[in-house]
Amino acid sequence: MSEALNFKLEVYEGPLDLLLALITKNKVDIYDIPISEILDQYLLYLEEMRRMDMDIAGEFITMASELMLIKSRMLLPKNPMEEEEDPRERLANALIEYKRAKETAVLLNERYSQFAGRIAKPMDEAPFQAIPELSDQDAKLLEEAFGRLLQRAKEMRETMQPPEKTLENLLKKRVTPVPERIVGIMRYLHKNGKQSFERVMLQSKTRSDIIASFAALLELLKARRVKIYSDENDEIILELNREGLKRK
Repeated sequence: MSEALNFKLEVYEGPLDLLLALITKNKVDIYDIPISEILDQYLLYLEEMRRMDMDIAGEFITMASELMLIKSRMLLPKNPMEEEEDPRERLANALIEYKRAKETAVLLNERYSQFAGRIAKPMDEAPFQAIPELSDQDAKLLEEAFGRLLQRAKEMRETMQPPEKTLENLLKKRVTPVPERIVGIMRYLHKNGKQSFERVMLQSKTRSDIIASFAALLELLKARRVKIYSDENDEIILELNREGLKRK
């Protein structure tokens, strides 16, 4: 009797909390609640609260009425020709949602105990800077100039004996960084003034230099630090963009 009394006098947050405790105590399936048995225990709990002069919230009374209604609907004869909704279904769904919420609350409380008082450092976000696109005219001139350079290199290879290459020599070759060539091209144009595309590219000594130089020119043209145009002799010319340098 004392065990039952202790159970009845526990304080619950609401009628769903009480019903969930009764279902757990009786080890029954939420989707197959024995309404008559659970209703008797539920009413017994309310009666015990009255006897102890405890205030009974209106929601507990409302749930008692709901349980009685479900019990009465289950006692009604069923029509075998019709598929009727289980009167306990809405209650079962409400209990499932409440159980999930209660479990989530326990988890959040554990997280709060673990992480409360910690201050997260805000992320340092770099300001967004729109990258200007290469103009169609610049791209066309650059494509034309590079085509000429490739044709010239092809003609030179046809007249020269190919050098002997080994895997060891290839592995030992240095890979030229693009930023290094950006600085090199800027210095070259600053010192010598406007120059032809071929002359600038011929400053490269290795294949890695050529690739890095071409990538560097693309960056310089996009950043408007270098201008590209065709002169009166139809030669592709590269020149420092003074206006672009001032803006930088």
